[in-house]
Amino acid sequence: MNSTQVLDVQDLAWALGLIGISIGLLQWQRVGLAGQIVLAAARSILQLLVMGLGLQLIWQFDNPLVTMGGISAIAIATTIAANNRIGDRLKNLLPIVGGAIFTGLIVAVGYTILVVIKPTNWHQPQYLVACAGICLGYLLNTTAIAGERLIGEIDRYQAEIETRLSFGATPAQAIADYRHTAIKSALVPTIDSLMVAGLVTIPGFLTGELLANVQPVNAAGYQIIVLFTVMASNTIATLLVTGGIAQRYFNQFAQLQSPD
Repeated sequence: MNSTQVLDVQDLAWALGLIGISIGLLQWQRVGLAGQIVLAAARSILQLLVMGLGLQLIWQFDNPLVTMGGISAIAIATTIAANNRIGDRLKNLLPIVGGAIFTGLIVAVGYTILVVIKPTNWHQPQYLVACAGICLGYLLNTTAIAGERLIGEIDRYQAEIETRLSFGATPAQAIADYRHTAIKSALVPTIDSLMVAGLVTIPGFLTGELLANVQPVNAAGYQIIVLFTVMASNTIATLLVTGGIAQRYFNQFAQLQSPD
């Protein structure tokens, strides 16, 4: 196969024509999103170029400490963003959210690298950073949805939960239905992505592999691995974050209480 086409600054400049098309069409229809698109495009350029330079340094060092440090930095940023999206109805959720995200990431990506892919060196950035980065992108939305939904369910059905407790249910039993609702809400998007992958969509990872001139069948195999890794990390994180939040609502006497 031919080598991958290397993009230069001029190519990227021409790509701005696509943004110009979007802005022009929206201005023509007087939608008024031009400013937001310009800001979003500028931010994406800056953020992706910075990330590209950072990843290039990680590739050059090829050192486990550097690689893990880069992944940890992204995971911390993901944790903060997910915690902020859950809102301020519960205080001090950062340890719960962070613990869920880091645990899901370590277990799922660790299994993928050590058991499935088995590279020559476990810390090879091309595998470790790629798998971790994709998982973190999904974990941000999954943990935020799970946390938001569970808090909303508990606040809405507080009387029903207290009734179940009064009839002898344990805290886990009293809150089980609402926790299950939150878990399902968080995981349905990931399950849907598994359903339609390769049928109505070409997933992003597979697209990138194809652009890099990887054999399509091999690229599809790696995409399958990535999707399964994402499913596992999301499941683990969702169970942990909902379990941690649920515990905040009960005191040592198994009574429902305000977590604040």
